[in-house]
Amino acid sequence: MASSPAGRIPLLAAQRGVWIGQQLAPDSPAYNTAEYTEIRGPADVDTLVASIHLAVSETEAIGVLFADDDDGPSQHPGRAPAWTVHVADLTGRADPLAAALAWMTDDLARPVDLTAGPVFGHAVFRLAADRVLWYHRAHHIALDGYSFGLFARRVAEVYSARASAHELPPCWFGSLRAVAEADTAYRDSGQYHRDRDHWLAYSAGRPAPVTLAGRFGPLSGTVLRCEASLDQPVKDALASAARAAKAVWSDALTAAFAAYVHRMTGARQVNLALPVMSRMGSVALRVPCMMLNIVPLWVDADPVASLVELTGRTATEIRIGRPHHRYRYEHLRRDLKLAPSDRNLFGPLANIMPFDYGLTFASLPAVVRNASAGPVEDMCLNIYDRADGSGLHVTLDANPACYTSGELAVHLRRFLGFLAGLAAHPAQPIGAAALLPGENSTSYGAVLG
Repeated sequence: MASSPAGRIPLLAAQRGVWIGQQLAPDSPAYNTAEYTEIRGPADVDTLVASIHLAVSETEAIGVLFADDDDGPSQHPGRAPAWTVHVADLTGRADPLAAALAWMTDDLARPVDLTAGPVFGHAVFRLAADRVLWYHRAHHIALDGYSFGLFARRVAEVYSARASAHELPPCWFGSLRAVAEADTAYRDSGQYHRDRDHWLAYSAGRPAPVTLAGRFGPLSGTVLRCEASLDQPVKDALASAARAAKAVWSDALTAAFAAYVHRMTGARQVNLALPVMSRMGSVALRVPCMMLNIVPLWVDADPVASLVELTGRTATEIRIGRPHHRYRYEHLRRDLKLAPSDRNLFGPLANIMPFDYGLTFASLPAVVRNASAGPVEDMCLNIYDRADGSGLHVTLDANPACYTSGELAVHLRRFLGFLAGLAAHPAQPIGAAALLPGENSTSYGAVLG
């Protein structure tokens, strides 16, 4: 394996698709991803800002600039220009939260020049004496969702130490170059070829994926979003159904989404896109960077099957594919000879995160909210576990080339009702669960936002 010149790190396999997508639409902000953390209590803004600065200096993947030369695109750590945390006291505003969210929306709408940087941004807003928001944006070529969690935990750790006048704990991030070397070694390994063979066999003879829009459209620079809350009793019922299937509640939720797609389209074989972190057993577990992959999940949605039965089937499919998660979906598309104008590789995406960061800032609790998950080809169901007993946060993102805001809102309302019905009667056939808004409305357990 040839070594790279000092300071130059080739793009990871997961970064290449993002690089190409951004080059095709250099003025598009679609790859901006972000989240914000609400710290509940009298957080010290200066300490928080200092903690953010330190964590940024420790994170190679965001202190980079990108370049394209004779050896291909690459990243160069330590070259990011000077930057500052945007700080604003909004306590005098009529609606401080709305003002902060409006600022975030404007920030997310700005495209990023990967060759000029920086590829990230931070802001801290004081909404009240006991309420502070920390906003973190990063281009998807630099960080994935798992990395946001690593970074947030480091900021909280540093803040807690400084606020308590304790010695700063050493940074536990690994090396970006080590991830790049492991990435190259994987592509030269026998495991890469075994993974390729698995996904080719898994994809053989499958029908074209279905979509709830009835059509596919070009990738847009913007994303439509609807949000809702799902009550804890529904999550508990899903967990109970999952235990009966020897699975976990996220498997039950994935199965329910597949059942919804089946009921709405009539497709017996339902294809979902499943985001995976592609890090298990690798040095990347401790490195904030872009490693996200998407794998196909095919579910046999038999209308006479119950939620428990469908959950068991779904869990089995996920388990079988897990050892092969590192094989890139871009490579699978190439292997299947699917041109960009051909049918999509996936149907709707199910992004279920059965964990919460559990952040505390010197004993002050914090809640994390996603502000942008990046571009969406069709539709993406995002489920976030609040981990505080208050239920789940649900967002439904969609490509505006495929859906209208009204259609998206109807899908979210209908799916949450369908989900609550399945969870309440996990032994009944999925073909018998109510679909239309208003049917069995007392069992929905959802508060639409």
